[in-house]
Order: sequence, then structure tokens, then C-alpha cells
Amino acid sequence: MHGFAALQAVVLAFGAGVAAAQSVPSDLALETVTDQVEAPIGVRAPHDGSGRLFVISQAGTIRIVKDGALLPTPFLQVPVTYPGSGGTGGLLGLAFHPNYGKPGLPHNDEFYVVSIRPPGCSPPGTCLGVGPDEVLERYVVSADDADVADPAGTVVMRIAGTNVQFHNGGDIHFGADGYLYMSSGDGGQEGGTNGFAECLWKKPADGNPASCGSGTGVQYFLRGKMLRIDVDTRGAPATSDMCGAATGAAAEYAIPPDNPFVGSSQTCDEIFLYGFRNPWRWSFDRANGDLWIGDVGQDQFEEIDRRTPDSSEPLFYGWHCLEGTARYNSANVCADPLPPSVPPLMEYGHSGVRCAVTGGYRFRGPIPALVGMYVFADSCSSEIFFAKPDAEDVWSYERWRDDANGYGTYSGFGEDEAGNLYLANTDAGIVYRFHSQPTTHQVTPSVVGSGSITPSTVQTVNDGEAVTFLVQPDPGYVVDGVSGCGGTLAKDAYTTAPVTADCTVVATFAVGDRLFADGFEVAAPTVPAVPSTQSH
Repeated sequence: MHGFAALQAVVLAFGAGVAAAQSVPSDLALETVTDQVEAPIGVRAPHDGSGRLFVISQAGTIRIVKDGALLPTPFLQVPVTYPGSGGTGGLLGLAFHPNYGKPGLPHNDEFYVVSIRPPGCSPPGTCLGVGPDEVLERYVVSADDADVADPAGTVVMRIAGTNVQFHNGGDIHFGADGYLYMSSGDGGQEGGTNGFAECLWKKPADGNPASCGSGTGVQYFLRGKMLRIDVDTRGAPATSDMCGAATGAAAEYAIPPDNPFVGSSQTCDEIFLYGFRNPWRWSFDRANGDLWIGDVGQDQFEEIDRRTPDSSEPLFYGWHCLEGTARYNSANVCADPLPPSVPPLMEYGHSGVRCAVTGGYRFRGPIPALVGMYVFADSCSSEIFFAKPDAEDVWSYERWRDDANGYGTYSGFGEDEAGNLYLANTDAGIVYRFHSQPTTHQVTPSVVGSGSITPSTVQTVNDGEAVTFLVQPDPGYVVDGVSGCGGTLAKDAYTTAPVTADCTVVATFAVGDRLFADGFEVAAPTVPAVPSTQSH
């Protein structure tokens, strides 16, 4: 496994009126995949070659879309505390082990979920805090049916919950390093006045940010963070700096040795990054491992953070000292000088009804015009945005559409093995796929003389793609030239330039020199000139 060190992020704050110099296809549409899942908040694909989509239902189930149809039996059902539309409780995250579905590899039947449970915290002592815990669990697929999971799970980590069912985070993904990453929110107190997000140790909910590690009462930890753990190494006694497991008990995870706070006393070793309000939805860029986080703001700004694998930036992301790039004006503002922090890559204000960013994905799928764009949404305004960098990595965006379907509409994204992007409409119970019929052009092959060109039929190619033809002269003939579509000839292969309009490839064949068996070479026959006729 390789470390994911802090990385350098190029930063731009962007306003509501900035438009990106980019082209979203005019026929881009949201194609319905299923409209039969209660409160979907995300889509996952296990990269097992099955083509199945696993839809996360906030109401406590995972449903499978297989061969285009929603299977009637849930893959998994867990008891959750789900507050209904607009809340951030219930079933929140799903991640398949990187080896899932790969015969002969360890852990190839395992997956992980995050949920808010148990319901009610009754009897007393059931929960670590005053509200339902945020629980990370491991499950395995049934040995008899790949479309049904074994319902018996194993608790891996518990995070104490507050009495407010908001700001839980709860999204999980495996990184390219093989470690499991998990987001957690600050617990939902207005203005983050408990100071959970900036505290690296255990802390009471006393409204006093200065009591980090020293207050009395119920202790909270790992709130407002991005966590990173090794779920493949299990069974060793938990150390006192492992905040998600009982000290001395056999832990269901280990701490990566290069986590930033390993070796520091009275800091939670699971912490990878901190200073988040509610990193509700986030993702890895499958092309380069960049970490993209949508962090929901308080009263003024929504922010998108990016962290690359080689960053040397601070580990603190600002909350509750800052909201976006602005100083947060709460009753417990941070004292000057502010600690070093990473400003957002992008931020936008609460104009209109915007109020909660839904982090998405950097598109790496089969729609060429979208490749490299970052797609995100606002749950309150039902807007969908596309962002793209310029040549100097300065990011800007354009609003693609506004469906005005109400609060909590677009609450999660997902991608499949091919990179297709999906969007969950939580209130309507719909999962969409971003779909575009690509612009195509026709390349027509043509022959002059005696020879062949393969393929010999008209080729339909996507805009910007190239096509290769093989040319073969008949006996006694040679290739005299190939032209058209801006291509180049290498031996018998002619490859066009990227095609941006209909065009024709012409292969011309001419009679070549002939060699007789006696070794004499004669020139190709010539056509005698026709005598001119003159009038007398």
C-alpha cells in the first residue's frame, strides 16, 4: 500500500455568475435507470465485470439494477434511523472491497456500509453519545446468491452521535492505496459551536471549542473529518489513540502507518484531514487519485475541495473558523491568527435557494465532450453544474439545468465500471444516467485503379476520433497514393486525423513495373498516342 500524503491544490473562489469556457453536449440528458427505489442517495459498481448497479437507499436498503431491471429482493437491508426527506440519517455509504468478485484474491466477498443506528438509543447506554451512532460495518455476499448479501454484519467503527440528525457525512470509498476513506460531519450544531471539526481528540458537546481534550461529560470524536483506515489488518488490540474502537479490544481495523497524526499523543490516529462542516458526498478521480469533496456550508457559502496525492498543503480545511474563504461570524470565532488552512478549489454563494452542495465526480466516461469536467449539484436548488479548468488550472463552471423539484432532490452521484455517471433524485425515488448520443461523422472509402481498401464500407465515427484503413494493390499494381481526412500512410495502413466532419479517403493504385522470370525488367506498357486529325 502506498501513502496518500498531503497535496497541493490550486485554488479559485468562484461566484454564481462565472461561466466556464466549455461545451456540454446539446443533447445531454438524464436517462431514467430506475424509479422504484425509496430515497436513493448514490450508485456504486463493484468492478467485478457483472455490469450490476447497486443503489443506496437512505431508508436502509441496497437495491440491484441488473440487465436494466431492478431486482425485487434487496441486496441488503439494515435497521437505520432515517429522519425522512432533507435529513442526513439512514443508510449513507457503500464501498466494495477492491478485490470484490475477483476469484482467488483475499477479501473478495466483502463490502462496507455506513449508517446511522440504532434507532432510538433505547435502552440507555445503547449509543455512545446522546443520539444514534454513525456506524461503519463490514458485510459479505451470500455464498449461494451473488445478488443477496449475508445479513450478519460486523461492526468496524462507531462514531458518537449528537441529538441532531444532520451533518453526518457518511460517504465511503476505497483509495488507490487500498485503504478505506470515510467522511464525517460536525454533528449538526448551528455554527459548529462545539468545535468538533477542529478538535483532533475527544471533546464534550459543551459549546466551548477550547475544551478539546479537557472537558467532562459525554465525549465526541472523529467529527468533521476525513478518516483513513486499513480494513485488511484486523484483530490487534486497539491503542488508546484509536478513537473508533474500544482501547484494548480486538480492533476490526488498523491505522495506516503514514496517517498524519500517528505518533502524536492524544490525537485520533484515524484522522486524515479535518475542519469540515458536512462533507456529505465526495469521490476519487479514477484517472489520477485526486480526492474531490463537496462540503456543505452554513449560511453563506458552499465549497468544493480537491486534494491531490502529492499535496504538501495543511491538513485543516477551515471550519468553523472559515466558511469557504470567508471568516465565519459565530459566537465562538477562532482567535487570530487563524491556523493554516486549505482554501476551497471552488465556492459559491447562497443566491436564490442554493444552500447545500452535493459533491460529484470528475467525469471519465464515454461522453468525450464531458471528459475531465467535474460534475456537481445543489440539493436545495436542484441545479446541476459542470466545472472545468483552463490551461493554468483555474476552475470555472456553468449551470446545466435547474429542475426545481424541491429540497433534497439531487443528493448523490455514482459511476459504473465504464465511467458512466449517475445521479440520485432522493425525493422522487429516481436514479438517472447522464446520456448523450455522440456527434458522429461518416468517412467514405474510395478506390481509383486496381486494388482494395479495408474496411470498404462507409465508417461512422465519433467526433474527434480517428479511423484506420488498410490498402492493398492488385498483382501488377502499386499504391500510388492515399489522401483525404488529413491522414497519414504508414506502409499499408492509412490513419485519418481526428475526424470533425464528413470526409472521403481515396486510395489510388497505378500499374507498377513487372519483372520477368529471365530477370529482365520491362517498363509498364504505355498507351500509344492517338494521331491528331488535321483538316486540309
